[in-house]
Amino acid sequence: MKKIYLNKFRRLSEHCKTGNVLDVGCSALPNPFLRDAYGLDVIMPDVYPENYRVIKLSNLNIQSFPFEDGFFHNVIAGDVIEHLENPSFFLREANRVLKYGGLIVLCTPQANDWWVTLHNWFFRSWINDPDPGEHLQNWTILDMMRLLKKNGFKVRRVEGLYFKSPLIPIHIRVRRFPQLTWQAIYLAEKVKEADTSILVKRGGELQKL
Repeated sequence: MKKIYLNKFRRLSEHCKTGNVLDVGCSALPNPFLRDAYGLDVIMPDVYPENYRVIKLSNLNIQSFPFEDGFFHNVIAGDVIEHLENPSFFLREANRVLKYGGLIVLCTPQANDWWVTLHNWFFRSWINDPDPGEHLQNWTILDMMRLLKKNGFKVRRVEGLYFKSPLIPIHIRVRRFPQLTWQAIYLAEKVKEADTSILVKRGGELQKL
């Protein structure tokens, strides 16, 4: 496994509080640093990791997580949410299976990465899109914080992973400067149940359905 992935997995695992952890999207690269781990993905891994108690199957867009309410102390999802058609459904399910005070640890690209921003403003006509098309959506740091808040979480920390250049093969750690990173880690605590209501305007006032 590449060193860059090992470093990412180590950082995700280090953010977990004491207790069990659900690793969502674990089949391609199970996290070797987790303890008391459960896995969830759309496919099973080729080799079953010894440090996972069980790995279950689920379509993360439409199927509920096959675990009971409040079962986990931690949920981690590295490079998962940007591939989902329904990220709010995913976050509501993560909220449901977490205990109050439990943590969700997300790693996902952030839309204000310096190269993506420059490409969007100036280079679209001359340089290929840096995203190969496998991501359904990306968020700015503020957008992701709002999405987590909507689904019952309070963001405790945002960290950067690496600053990278599309032209020079370098990766510089920017932990304290997530605005410079291609991928950010969000550490958020479950503080309430997810808000499943929809705001609509009736009679000049906003009301919840």
